[in-house]
Amino acid sequence: MDTYHHKNLKSDLIEAGIALVAKEGLDAFSLRKVAGLCGVSHAAPYSHFGNKDILLEEMQNYVSENFSAQLEGTIERCKDKERLLMELGKAYLNFFTAHPNYFAFLFGKSKLALDLTEGADPQKNYKPYEIFKAAAEDFLARKDCPKEKWNDITISLWAFVHGITSLATMRGVKCGFKWEEKIFDFMQAFQF
Repeated sequence: MDTYHHKNLKSDLIEAGIALVAKEGLDAFSLRKVAGLCGVSHAAPYSHFGNKDILLEEMQNYVSENFSAQLEGTIERCKDKERLLMELGKAYLNFFTAHPNYFAFLFGKSKLALDLTEGADPQKNYKPYEIFKAAAEDFLARKDCPKEKWNDITISLWAFVHGITSLATMRGVKCGFKWEEKIFDFMQAFQF
């Protein structure tokens, strides 16, 4: 096999690993299979990852970092603070509908840890959630919402967007619309 034409072999291995786990599950996952998907020697993955557990961790980090960047970019671009939560919901949906394997892997097969406890240390918690939470709390503070409700509302908002995204990334779900065009309508449904 030709191992010299991969400019970004590490990224290619990560992407192939995510696709493999999303399609076949963790039981079928091996460095040998990932190498085969990339068209490289069976030893090639070991130059980047010592074993399959390290690759799995790198896959989780890769998706989480890209997801965080999507949310942070949305915050930077959104000039209207009143629409920021809506835009973050759309960014969440768009990120995973563009990469449904990421959703299947991250929320179904990885060792993702998310602490929803009020007062959880944001430095030790799942970064995308903390980005979303900070925006939600800023919004709720501006609406004079009682602080004791912030955690419940933030969890509810995250769960709502996560649920819509789950539907949008599921195989076999039929709808007569484009998810990215309907997300705002779904989010506004609760405002009556």
